[in-house]
Order: sequence, then C-alpha cells, then structure tokens
Amino acid sequence: MRRRSVADVQLPDLVASFFTLSGAGFGEPPRNSFVERCEAAAAAGFAGIGLHAEDLPRTVAGGTDIGEMQSVLRINGMQLVEIEFLGGWALPPVEGAPPATSARGIEAVAQVLGGRHVSAGEFRGDVSLDTDGAMDAAAAALRISADRLAAHGLLVAVEAFPWSAISTVGRATELVRRSGAPNAGLMIDVWHFYNSGADLEALQDLPGAGVAAVQLNDGQRVRDDFLRHARAGRELPGQGELDVLGLIRAVRRAGFDGPYCVEVNTPDFRALPVDEAARQAAETATQVLRSALNPGVEHTS
Repeated sequence: MRRRSVADVQLPDLVASFFTLSGAGFGEPPRNSFVERCEAAAAAGFAGIGLHAEDLPRTVAGGTDIGEMQSVLRINGMQLVEIEFLGGWALPPVEGAPPATSARGIEAVAQVLGGRHVSAGEFRGDVSLDTDGAMDAAAAALRISADRLAAHGLLVAVEAFPWSAISTVGRATELVRRSGAPNAGLMIDVWHFYNSGADLEALQDLPGAGVAAVQLNDGQRVRDDFLRHARAGRELPGQGELDVLGLIRAVRRAGFDGPYCVEVNTPDFRALPVDEAARQAAETATQVLRSALNPGVEHTS
C-alpha cells in the first residue's frame, strides 16, 4: 500500500472501515452500495476499505457480481483490507441465537477480494470467561480460526468490548497468548480501548502478532450502557475527549506500522452523503496522524 506525505511526514495509509461508509447502523443493511463506498473512499484519499462478510452475498444478490467488485477495487486503486467480523467463538453457543459470522464466511471474502486482517471478538456478555477452563476453551477456538485464516494470509485482530465476555484489553491479550497463534493479535479501537479501562501500558510485551490492527475514532468516556454508546457515540478522530494522539504513539512504540482504519458511526454521521462522510473521515484521521507523528504539528479539531 502507498504512503502519503503531509508536511514532510510520511503518513500511513488510511482504510475506511465498513461501518464508516455504510450509511447504516450496526446490524442494518448498508444504505450505500459497495460501488458507492469504493468510489467515495478513493476520492477522499483512502487506500483501502473494509467489508462485512455478510455484505459479499448481499452485494452479489443486489446485482453486482464478484468480477464487478474486483474491477471496482482495481479501477479505483483500492484494496480490501479489513474483513468484519469473526464472532461466536469465545463462548458456548446458545440455542436460538442468531448465527455469528464464521471463518467460512470470511474465507469466502478473502478468496475473491483478498484482505489484510479480520476483526474478531465476542458481542455476548451473558457468560464470563472467568475460569482457566473457559479461557483455554476460547483460546483453543481462536487458534482453530486463526490457523484457517492464516492460509489466506490474514491476521486475526481480537477486540475487547467493555460489555462483553472479552471486556478488557488484558483479557484479549491473554486469549491471544494462550492461543499461541502467530497471526493473532489485538485490534485497538480508540473508543473501546479507553472505555474498557485500558491504559497505554497495556500495549507492552504483547504476544502473537502484537497490535494487529487499529481503528481510529473518538468519543466520550462512559461508565455504563456501553453497547448503546459504542453504536451511536464513536465520533470522528479528534472530535471527542479521548487521547487519540497518545494511543497512536503507543501503538507505534508497540511495533504497529499501519495501515490505520477509521471506524466512525453516529446517527448524524450515518445520515451524511457517502462522499461527505468519506471526506470528513479522511481529513480528520489525516490530521490526528499528522499531529501524532510530527511533534511540531498542533492538532486542531
């Protein structure tokens, strides 16, 4: 992927995560098509995009076949970088629960469109991983999926959600450690990182792939109702109260070398035209990266 030069600073590539340009809330079908998202991301300066595994069959069913999807990426100079979302592996299944995205669905995307990393985690919080047996079982399941996805050259980026069974960065780190999977590491999402109670020291001496992926956003510190806030309050990077710059510098010290994904999803942002959403996401992310990587540059919201 290419590097961008801004004010004599070589900036990492930017990736528009799926939900940033979907124009829809979590669990809702995208308002903006795959073609529209690719074109808007390319025009705004993104080097790549993300795709939810469920959006591949949905896009094909809507009349855009796989060959056309490949052409759209190529014509716009884009790469598929991030695949969402490997879930349902950390806890025993619950009868009647909706199926989670499996490694098989993610493999289907990777086989035809490529990819760099897969976001992974557990949305459920009704069962706790509070015993060695539960942690070992979750780690073993992670290893199975990671090994399958390694055959496609994919990293598995495990993400801590503060309401879930994997509620802290420390617990996500321990799962990666116990799995022993060399291609498994952490997904560091700014909002989830701080609202799960982590501090920058949590990024030292990481196992496996270390920091496997980063999602830039911002927002407020919250104390409860995490799920609701996560799905409606992850703002553009630099427009909240979280220490985005400090986290970028910390993941760099931990060895992360990009690209940086942008994952923003608020009701007002979702309502924007896709071109405007892409422009705002790219501009704010570029500004915080520039400020973080060049100490002489002051960040302005």
